[in-house]
This record gives sequence, C-alpha cells and structure tokens, in this order.
Amino acid sequence: MNDWGIIGHGWAVRRLQSAIASGQLAQSHLFVGPPSIGKAALAKATARALLGHDERTRALADSMRHPDLAWVQPDGGDSIKVEAVRELLHTLTLAPVESRHRVAVIDQAQLVTDSGKNALLKTLEEPNPSVIIILIAPGVESVLPTISSRCQVLNLRTAPVQEMAAALEQRGALPDQAAFIARLSRGRVGWALRAIEDESALDERKQRIDVLIDLLSANRTKRFAYAEKLARADSEEIETTLNEWLLFWRDVTHAAAGESHAALLNADYQDHIARIAASLDPVSASDMLRALTKTQQHINRNVNARLALDVFLLKLPRIEMMRVES
Repeated sequence: MNDWGIIGHGWAVRRLQSAIASGQLAQSHLFVGPPSIGKAALAKATARALLGHDERTRALADSMRHPDLAWVQPDGGDSIKVEAVRELLHTLTLAPVESRHRVAVIDQAQLVTDSGKNALLKTLEEPNPSVIIILIAPGVESVLPTISSRCQVLNLRTAPVQEMAAALEQRGALPDQAAFIARLSRGRVGWALRAIEDESALDERKQRIDVLIDLLSANRTKRFAYAEKLARADSEEIETTLNEWLLFWRDVTHAAAGESHAALLNADYQDHIARIAASLDPVSASDMLRALTKTQQHINRNVNARLALDVFLLKLPRIEMMRVES
C-alpha cells in the first residue's frame, strides 16, 4: 500500500509521482493489463494527484464529479461512439475550472469506434498544455499503433499474493479469507477488493467455472449455443470469463503433470480438477491451455469473438462429468 491507496503497483505510483513532482508528466498515457488488475483505480488516483489534495477535491475525483475530470466509458453497449469522444475533446479545449489541469480518462479505449479513434488521434498529436489524457485498455495491441505510440505506456502487472493478503487484512478480512481470496485473485487487485466487499464476485467466478465444467460434457450444439451467448456479452465479461477459465485450466495442466494439490489455485474445485486431469495426458492438457491463451489473444486483437469461441470450444475435450451444482 502507498499514500495513493494503490495495492500492488508501487513502481507505477512512484513513477507517476516522480513525474508529477518534477513537472515532467507526459500528457498522454496508456494503462494496460488484465481485467480487474487496478487500471481504473490507478487512473483515478493519478487524477486525484493532479487535481488537488484537499478532502473536497479527493471526494469529487473519487466520485468522478470533479469539474476538471472527464471520464468516458461504454454506456451499456460494446463501443464508445464518436459522439462521446467529440464531447470529451470539446471539454478539453476549455480552461480548467478549479485546477491546473484537465484530466480525461477513456476506460476500455479499445472499444472506441474507428471515427472516434481518428478524432482522438488529432488531440493526442497536439494536446492542450493543461490536458492530461489517460487511456485504459487490456493491452497495447488492442489499440491502434498510431495511438499507443503517442502515449506513455504503463503495463500493470499482477500484485504479489502476500502483499495482496496483507492489504485485504488491513481492510477487515479475516486471515484465512484474505489468504484464500489473495491466492484466488492471482494478483488482480480490483477483483480481490470486490470479493471481500461483495460476495457476488465469488459467486460469478463459480458460475463461470461451472459453465466450463458443464461444457466438457456438452455436445457441439450446446457448445455453439454458449459461444453465441458469450459472444453477445460485453468485452469485459468475455475477457473475465476467459481469464477465469485460463486460471482453472492451469490447475488442470499442473494436476495432469502430477503436481501437488497444494499448488492448486482453485482448491475448492480439487475433485473436478483431478477428474479432468485423469482424463488427459500432460501434453493434451498443455495444448488446451495454449488454445485458450490464443483465444484470448485473438479476441484482444478484435478477431470475431463468436468465431474465436467456436474454434476453442470445438477443441475442448469431451469428458463425462457429474453436473456441477450451482
């Protein structure tokens, strides 16, 4: 933890703090990393540091109601339309109201439409001196090279498990609960914080894993039906689902290789993992792990999600499993 209240990304906080203190902060930034790793939290903390340090300013920034903070994200759809980008860019032409800066954050910048990207690019090329722009995306490859090349990139890494557990205890979690959630989070700060504050995060994780286990027994028709359903979800839900599947299948791969159950991330699914692993040889388990990783990469590069999911689910081995009880 640091004085920005950010868990696990101390190096990024120190870099940003140093740049702000020296007056050398870049005007355009790209924060990238896996879902729920803390990209938006870091963007909000950066905005707070730029807009002021009194309690009123911090509260307004935290609630995204500060007059010099503009926050754009998908509004119930799977894209950020050019109208939203143009409205943002118009705001950035105005002088700051209360602070030395205007801060603009575009969350899920990979979803900006092509016309919106073209409008944004012009501002990135010649930003107003008082403007700081922060783009948030899953990876550098998910935005146009002409955009990423004009940004200072911060590639956020997962937080250490011990640091995460200690931070969760500081926030009121019991030691056993903190250790379990920290390990399960795999360093995803945002997910871990939601899990201790709202049990639905753990419920949603269970539902996603249960679906994967059920799909092992399913025929092609059911698999294609689920691929269609997931492809219609928003990009964050698709990415989160695939990430949960990836972590589960890593456990299967480790178990197929004969590793100890103590090393399992999803220890509450030990019996299911053992049964799946017993049906596969280590090479086949590793092949599926690579296939799932490739599916994530394809979708992050804007390959048709339905097609990518169809291909993966066709490769998924057919294993008769007892139906998972939700």
